[in-house]
Amino acid sequence: MLKYCLRQIKIRRELKMKKCKKGQGALEYLMTYGWALLIIVVVGAALYALGVLNPSTYTQSRCTGFQYFVWQDQKLNTSSYSVSVLNGNSDVTITALSINSQTVTMAGSQNASAGGKATLSGTVAVGKSAGEAFSYTVVITYDSIGGIQAKTDTATCTGKIQ
Repeated sequence: MLKYCLRQIKIRRELKMKKCKKGQGALEYLMTYGWALLIIVVVGAALYALGVLNPSTYTQSRCTGFQYFVWQDQKLNTSSYSVSVLNGNSDVTITALSINSQTVTMAGSQNASAGGKATLSGTVAVGKSAGEAFSYTVVITYDSIGGIQAKTDTATCTGKIQ
């Protein structure tokens, strides 16, 4: 009977040790993945702090979508907008410029000869601060000299506010 009791105690100890070893293995597994996850979070936070993950870091100044005019350059700051375009194949008078349905206050209409360069500028409130990225719809309204009046040419312009 004593042998039986000792054997039962020994079996229980072995079972308990096996359970502890399984628990230790699971804990090591979780710790390994925990450290890996912590490293990923730290690297991600460092990249964000350095501006690598900030899309405005990579924003290029461009306009796409004009059908008649050819975009050359643009500048937008907190209170004014300026865009340079090449005119198409006929003489025009540029009468208006707008950004996201907000009229840009220009000094007056501007004549542009066929194939000539026109720089349009004026004041407009954009509601963003310097360094922020923007993507706006720009509409140029123009009259063909001796032709159809109040034509529009539209593009989507992106860049950084200066």
